[in-house]
This record gives sequence, C-alpha cells and structure tokens, in this order.
Amino acid sequence: MENYIDPFIRYLYEEAKDEKTITAYRTTVVHFLKWNVERDGDYIIEEIRPIDIKEYTSYLKHQCKRKPATINKYIAALKVFFAFLFNQGLVKDNPMTRIKIESLEYANSANETKWLTKVEQDRFISYVELEPNEFKRLRNLAIIDLMLYAGLRVHEVSSLDINDIITKDKDFRVVVREGKGNKFAIVMLVQKHTKNLRKWLKYRKGLEKEIHKESTRLFVSERSPFLSERGIQKMLNKYAQLANMENITPHRFRHSFCKNLANAGTPIEIIRKLARHESIQTTAIYVDSSQEEQIEALKKM
Repeated sequence: MENYIDPFIRYLYEEAKDEKTITAYRTTVVHFLKWNVERDGDYIIEEIRPIDIKEYTSYLKHQCKRKPATINKYIAALKVFFAFLFNQGLVKDNPMTRIKIESLEYANSANETKWLTKVEQDRFISYVELEPNEFKRLRNLAIIDLMLYAGLRVHEVSSLDINDIITKDKDFRVVVREGKGNKFAIVMLVQKHTKNLRKWLKYRKGLEKEIHKESTRLFVSERSPFLSERGIQKMLNKYAQLANMENITPHRFRHSFCKNLANAGTPIEIIRKLARHESIQTTAIYVDSSQEEQIEALKKM
C-alpha cells in the first residue's frame, strides 16, 4: 500500500497551512484510507470513485454518529487531498469534484444552541462573579469578556501576552498574533466592557510567585506560568455545573458575540469583519432569524 500521506503533509507545509489544519487533514485522510482497507482489504487510490466517498460519508453519519458540520470538515480535507493527488498526476480523476457538503439546516434545535441567549449569558457570568477566590474570579471574568465582547477564540485568549493589551483612549486594543490560519489581527474591547480586564491587569502585575513574574502570558494559573485551552474549558465546566447549564464551550461565547451584534442590528458585513470571518456565509447564520425567533415575532403581532 503506497504512502500518500507524507508527500501530502509536505505539500500542506509548503502551502503554509497552520499546524492544527495539517493535523486535522492528516487525521481525516488516515481515517479514510484505513476505512478503505477495513472495507476492501486494500485499496487502489486511482480506483476510488464518488460512490466510495458517499459510502464513507454515510459511514461517518450512521456508524460514527458524526454531525453534519463535522462531516463537512472531513469532506473539506478530502477535497484538498484529492486535489493534491490530481495535480501531482497520481490520479486521473478527482472523485471529490461532485461531492457536495452536508446541509447544516441551521434552523434546527441543535444549531439554535450555538450561542447563549442574553439571559443565559447573564446567568453564567453571575456564577463566575460568586467565585470566592479573587485570583480566579478576576482572571475568569476577563477571559469571558474577551470571548464574549471581543470575539476571541480560545487559543487566541490562551496565547495572549501582557503586552498584547494596548490602551487606546479608554478602550483596549487586543493584539492577536496568531489567529485562525496564523493571521495577525487587532481587535477592540470597548470601554464599557474593559472593567474586568483592567482589574485583572492590575492584579496580574502584583503577583509575587516567580513563575508569574517571569511569565509574559496575560493569563496564568495559580501553579503555572500559562493557562492552556484545556484549562479554560475546565474553568467553564466548573461554573456550568454550578449554574446547571449544559454544553458550555469557549466557542459558544464567540458565537454569542456574533449573535449579540446581530440582535443589535449590526450590518452583516460589519459583523463579518469584527468576527474575522473569511466568508460572509459563515456570518449569515447569526443574521438569519431562528425558528424560535420567528415564532416569537408571530406571537407579538
């Protein structure tokens, strides 16, 4: 069985894809090729056809119980993989050209929970505010504000250095050095949402432990010079349990950032720029009214 993985990975590095994307693409391709071996005992890459891809996506949906959004990520990775093979002359036909992405049906109940309602946001934050440990309370409120009011992704929050927070008048400019796709960006945290971050910056400056003094990171843990993405998720899990709320992830706060902008009547193009979306289709889910919102509108007539 010929190894197509290594040259594909080298190609991704040459294309300057970020590490997470490369890892995800590699995992998908390995999974797909192993599925072929388990199904047929072996495979010939040139003989893979669109029907094989459809059988694989059916396997992901029904046996692996993958959600449409996850299946779309698998499809996206395979599209890049087979485009590479085709351009290298390793296959005569690209089986992915006629494969369409899964319909996400954003109006269904599963997708309505992408963001938190304003009531849910306030409820969650109220439990963080009850945290008796001052270190954790000030840090955690600042973290949530950056996700909820500046739209930062969890890895962007975790990677922030103290010097990445720059005062501009009474607002904060937040320097994102390695956003999605390793893109540099500067986002704003406006004055009305800076209180918690200001308090944390003052508290952070006064930390006496050597691991904290020597660390350049904005967010640290009590025993470590940095706070990991996993640490942020564990923090959210703690308050979610206290608030009796389910499925509280860092990205739901970013989703809520976008939805709050949409609810405030912000034009879609401005939301796209503030959220740093590549495609306006990504932004459209926040502007399109959900089924629940449509029902509420009918009740108000």
